[in-house]
Amino acid sequence: MVKIFSFFLFFIISLKLYAIDTKAEQAVVIDFDTNEVLFEKNSNAKVIPASMTKIMTVYVAFDRIKNTNFAISNECRVTPSIALAECLGGTEEDFAKLMNVYAERLGMTNTNFVNSSGWPDDNHYSTVYDLGILSNAIIRDFPDLYTYFKMEEFTYNDITQPNRNKLLYQVQGADGLKTGFTKESGWGIAATALRNDRRITVVINGTNSSRSRLNESSNLINWAFNQTSQQTLVEKDQFIKEVDVWLGSESSINLISAQKLVSTLSFDQIQLMNSSITYTKPISAPIKKGDELGKLIINIDGKPKIEVPLIAEKDVSEINPLFKIFAAAKYLIFGRSLDEIK
Repeated sequence: MVKIFSFFLFFIISLKLYAIDTKAEQAVVIDFDTNEVLFEKNSNAKVIPASMTKIMTVYVAFDRIKNTNFAISNECRVTPSIALAECLGGTEEDFAKLMNVYAERLGMTNTNFVNSSGWPDDNHYSTVYDLGILSNAIIRDFPDLYTYFKMEEFTYNDITQPNRNKLLYQVQGADGLKTGFTKESGWGIAATALRNDRRITVVINGTNSSRSRLNESSNLINWAFNQTSQQTLVEKDQFIKEVDVWLGSESSINLISAQKLVSTLSFDQIQLMNSSITYTKPISAPIKKGDELGKLIINIDGKPKIEVPLIAEKDVSEINPLFKIFAAAKYLIFGRSLDEIK
């Protein structure tokens, strides 16, 4: 028989969630640490990535620098992305194929590149969700090289180029990534900010001006920091419940969580979430430490059901065979474990 015990997880919250929306045609907000989508709007719709394509161009270059003896030389003339592609791939076409290999490895399932610059082409597309995956990957995989994205200007061959990402100057903690624009798709940006060791990544596309791009991306970043927070729902090895043991050397055993679980939640989600425990009763001996005996089920509005395995805290051996028949008879008559009948 499966028994389910319900209880609520309470947190003291003094703030309320304010609804968020955006004028961007496509948008996604991702918590870097938990990899959870906090907000999305048409996030899997195909878009023209425009110059945001260059994030992948740079990702490939960073990977070569980190994992090979490759060094960018003067002969590569790396200022244009096409020159960099030819330096790394021989031809831009071959480099685009390499970009697609990396995209597949990263899980960018709705993306196809045909060039390194983002020049519009019917077969050159992505989604803001895929660009979010790429943005977080370049931060995670190349933390030292990634710092180039927050440089306010860059000088090469006596030519100084300013960083076009205005978020760097106007949004607290902003340190990347890349803007993009085409007449067909509008203004877009892959942006990220770090505050108090917490990082938020935002990708939007389809705004109608550079000012709107700045406003919409900054609004989403600030909303994520101000109206959501990372919560530890359960610690690893945390005691959850004491349950009866059938025909065991001990009458009960503690169920503990098998893993730590952290989730990014809005304040409303924290207040309204609930949880239950499910396990098969009676739990029969012998039991080995670490055996999975049940699950902690956590329900959070707007998120898939979360299941955390519950495991045995210690070993419990079987009772002496001579006592099994008496224990079984008492259980059948009284419906209780051996030690509960005094």
